[in-house]
Amino acid sequence: MNRFLRVSLLLPSLFAGLAISRPGVCFASSFKITPVQVLLSRRVPTALLTLKNESDRTLRFQADVFSWDQDPQGRMQLTPTRDIVFFPTVLSVQPGEERKVRVGTTAAFGPQEKAYRIFFEELPELEKAGSSTGSELQIRTRMGIPIFLQPNESEKGTRVDATAARAGILRFSVRNTGNVHITLRGIRVKGLGPAGDERFERESDGWYVLAGGSRDYEIEIPERECDRVARFVIEAQVDDGTVLENLESSAAACR
Repeated sequence: MNRFLRVSLLLPSLFAGLAISRPGVCFASSFKITPVQVLLSRRVPTALLTLKNESDRTLRFQADVFSWDQDPQGRMQLTPTRDIVFFPTVLSVQPGEERKVRVGTTAAFGPQEKAYRIFFEELPELEKAGSSTGSELQIRTRMGIPIFLQPNESEKGTRVDATAARAGILRFSVRNTGNVHITLRGIRVKGLGPAGDERFERESDGWYVLAGGSRDYEIEIPERECDRVARFVIEAQVDDGTVLENLESSAAACR
């Protein structure tokens, strides 16, 4: 009997998950998908995804689609949906060849962007007559591509809400105040002394923040520097620049 190791690779953007050789292309173990995200609108209600097989064997895929939401830590929350239609749902791609998948929607376009994900899961190879399977190990890849239903008019906005610094932890949220998704490329937090001297710096990763959503962060304040920090500077690096927020420290920050 074959034993299968399933590796789930979810590709939210150009900088996460797998090696990327050039913009606009997602690579998996032996195939690639272009483009890396789909934008549908009233003017352009359908799109094509291209799967290219870069291996020396025939690859088989099954596609599924889900409505996409996020929890405050940025984790995906997926719900089966019929809002997105696509064809074919199961396909085979010969070595070195490409197959197209057409994607469209039955949902109404509203004032706020809607988010979905279509997943392509690699299926096991068909067994050949007389083949010996033994303890063969096959790696199956699952790749997710975002689909966004855009509003008539897009409005972007980002705000950093610095909640509090208590007991050695700085807590804050990056809030998407617009009606379309933003790409949060990273977070940088600096602790400054009374004279503006830098006492510590911390960085954290980002991801998509969907329309109307937020991403919560907790940054540990170094114990040896905590009493010397007078102010925290939070930098959220988003698509169109950097959003800054300042928070004055207090005695509660360290205990």
